[in-house]
Amino acid sequence: MKLQPYTSGLEHWSDELRKLDLMIAFKLQCKIELEGDENPLDPMRGLLITDDEVQRLLRTNGNGEAEVTGELPSSLAGMQDEITELSEIIAERLRLAEESADGWLPALVLLVRRFNLNRFEQAVVVMALAPEYSRKYEKLYGYLQDDVTNKLPTVDLALRLLCDSETERYSARSSFQADQPLLRWLLTADEGDGTSTLARPLRLDGRVVSFLLEAESCDGRLEGWVNRFDGDAARERDGDGEAEELQPLLIGASKQGEMRRFAELHLEAGKPAVLHLYGAGGSGKQLHAKHLAAALNRPLLLLHGDNLEAERLKPSIVLHQLFREAKLTDAIVGIAGGDHFMAPDGKLAMYRTVIEQWIRRSGGLLLWLSRERAHYSELPVPRQSVIYQVELTPPTIEEQRMLWRIWGEESAAASESAEAMADKFRLSPGQINRAVHEAKRLAEHEGADYTEEMHFERGAAVQLNHELEKKAKKLNPRYTFEDLILPHEHLDLLRQACNMMKYRRDVYGTWGFDRKLSYGKGLSMMFAGPPGTGKTMAAEVAANELRLEAYKIDLSQVISKYIGETEKNLHEIFKEAQRTNAILFFDESDALFGKRSEVKDAHDKYANVETAYLLQKMEEYEGVSILATNFQQNIDDAFLRRINIVVKFPFPDAEHREKLWRTMFPAATPLASDVDFAALAARIEVAGGNIKNIVLTAAFMAAAAGRPVGMRELVASARQELKKTGKILVNSEWDSFF
Repeated sequence: MKLQPYTSGLEHWSDELRKLDLMIAFKLQCKIELEGDENPLDPMRGLLITDDEVQRLLRTNGNGEAEVTGELPSSLAGMQDEITELSEIIAERLRLAEESADGWLPALVLLVRRFNLNRFEQAVVVMALAPEYSRKYEKLYGYLQDDVTNKLPTVDLALRLLCDSETERYSARSSFQADQPLLRWLLTADEGDGTSTLARPLRLDGRVVSFLLEAESCDGRLEGWVNRFDGDAARERDGDGEAEELQPLLIGASKQGEMRRFAELHLEAGKPAVLHLYGAGGSGKQLHAKHLAAALNRPLLLLHGDNLEAERLKPSIVLHQLFREAKLTDAIVGIAGGDHFMAPDGKLAMYRTVIEQWIRRSGGLLLWLSRERAHYSELPVPRQSVIYQVELTPPTIEEQRMLWRIWGEESAAASESAEAMADKFRLSPGQINRAVHEAKRLAEHEGADYTEEMHFERGAAVQLNHELEKKAKKLNPRYTFEDLILPHEHLDLLRQACNMMKYRRDVYGTWGFDRKLSYGKGLSMMFAGPPGTGKTMAAEVAANELRLEAYKIDLSQVISKYIGETEKNLHEIFKEAQRTNAILFFDESDALFGKRSEVKDAHDKYANVETAYLLQKMEEYEGVSILATNFQQNIDDAFLRRINIVVKFPFPDAEHREKLWRTMFPAATPLASDVDFAALAARIEVAGGNIKNIVLTAAFMAAAAGRPVGMRELVASARQELKKTGKILVNSEWDSFF
């Protein structure tokens, strides 16, 4: 009869268990013939399991049903011949299955190959699985071991049943060492009640059982910590296990090609290798990993380090289950959130050794995903292994425009509104994708005909999660250009600065300056002038005009007396600001951006280092930074070269002071008929900040007196304000107001 290839795991297991039954019967018959006793075992066994029942069990099928599969051969030679013949049939049907069109192989064959098991170890796996397939083997093992309560095979039983001589048994004991695949990956850690290795029960791990019986596609115990991506089908599983199409890789195709060439080279060579992808959150690290797995036609198991750090059980258990799953399914392992392992004082730092051992033993490829670039010593890299680092840089202005346009496209108007967001926000691809989804959700909730620009702005604002408020105060911009009283020349400079942000996409994107410049693409402004001339107000006007968040840097949280701490604080500020594209407003910037001096002592040396570091960070920052100073001459000349726009706020003359007096009063404020703004502007020479204080104090005076704000209150308030600066109103013509 012509043999057919195996087409299911059930067919294969039926033959394997039939072979196991023959081996058990052969050993029993050997003992009977050698000892000349039809019942060589302890007669007490028959009290619970009779000899006839043992023979009946050996004649039933693998499911333990009453159906008889055929009489067992009566002679040792006949049994041995049938075992040999069945082994040849199994081998031939497996060969035919592998050579078939789909190349399907039973799970046991895949297990043997992926864990490099020898024939004895393969037979041990079959023995250990048999009780999980049919309960008849519980009785058979109890009978064979002279203990009906011992329903699992032991090491001793495996050696007696599977080995033909003492020499074979002696050699086979090495398969039960801790560093061998049986104990390391396949069997549970149950040591049994006995103290010897021979008494150890052989129980397969639950995931190994479900794999062999094709009952589970992935270890369910990893749910919540590991996501599985089926690379061969170019599909990924969401949280509910539903298959979703893999998102296209819209940018970074060249880097994906580099990663693919590296992975293919080292997978083919079987050498340990680490592919390190690093970049800001949302830069596409996980998407690149999934596309790489799809290109390699391999599953991807992605462990989330942040989830593992919060795990109450030992992380080593999860890691062990992860690496076993990778070997079982021939998957690529990815560690997302690798920063949690790299922190020297982090909870997971000690588990780098576990990962390193897996790479060394398996010779596999590990994908390491982190926000920050890591030194080789921080990565779980064994000696003589290869590491390849790939940085996923922020997308260019043109790439951002393309992402906003593609993901936000639902109508021409919506596409144009979405594309405009690239000028206002510096978001990663992941943030842009989430911002678009949030914008569309908001538009749908509000019943809008299409997603408008305000929806995209609100969607983008949700993505700006940062920790700037720890070292800075968020401004709430309310002022516009109409509120800012400055000469036209100065207002034009401020508008020009805002336009440099509004038209970034044209200059850096369409006109190609983004490819020409590697740094210095941000907008830096300096507001110089006496106190109260409107520098802070102008910063709020710029933030309002650009619709960006603005933060006033708290110098008390930045400057430190300890060496290196100031630079560290500045690094954190610029790093957080880069994520959000926020405006950084350095008020009283003389303290940070002062001129570098001649080095006379250690204090001068480290002060100059801080200034030089600031110079570097200013050039690297691609957002808006504003420096405000009362004394421009105190600012280091190197800063002035790096500043795009310098706006000098003059002390207001009488004409501008009158405008300030008039605009300072809200429309609802009651004013007395005697208020003379021209006289106030001409006789009280103060800046806008002082005028604000005078007006507010006068308003409280008038409210307390129950009358409109008049010259009496304004002059009295002016006297108080001028006293703070050492000036006194002595002109007698003001006396009529008291």
